[in-house]
Amino acid sequence: MTRSVALTVFVLVATSLPASAQDHGAFGITMGYPSSIGAIWHMTDRIAIRPEIGFTQVSNTTTSTVNLIGPGGIILSSTTTQSTTDQWNIGVGASALFYVKQWDALRAYVSPRYQYTRSTVSGSATSSGSVQVVNPSDFTSNANLVSGSFGAQYALGTRFGVYGELGIAYSHTTNETMQAGGARSATNSLATRSGVGVLFYF
Repeated sequence: MTRSVALTVFVLVATSLPASAQDHGAFGITMGYPSSIGAIWHMTDRIAIRPEIGFTQVSNTTTSTVNLIGPGGIILSSTTTQSTTDQWNIGVGASALFYVKQWDALRAYVSPRYQYTRSTVSGSATSSGSVQVVNPSDFTSNANLVSGSFGAQYALGTRFGVYGELGIAYSHTTNETMQAGGARSATNSLATRSGVGVLFYF
């Protein structure tokens, strides 16, 4: 019974979409820069939502050796230090697109957007030689970003399109480190924001 009701609602919503939205499909996927992948859903001919997700992972290992040289060039001691750092950045966000004007295949829109990004950095340094010391460090950052943009979307076909947007973004970031007893800080910033991407409709 539940499946029948859900199927009925889906059919009613799909058939109620305007013809122009059905021309390219009501649902699609997006790939944008800054690096992200997401989806786009045209709720009506003038309103769409675009959730997205993006992540990066970077690992770095550095090895250095320090020798203590005595008389005659004899190596009295040698210490090798290996530093390892792992960084993860994960961001999720969503945009609402309100289409305000259309010129054939070109559509203009305004878009409020929210994004949350969490960054974690963990690292350690190990020294070998007469003394071995391990110094771990951990850093966490949480960023909340709110922006408003003006954008343009161009249909290159019934299933493929491109978009670009430019706007203003406000972000609030909190940072926390566990090294040396721990420390916390907060940063607020206001800057321009831009983005480009491609769309593929089903």
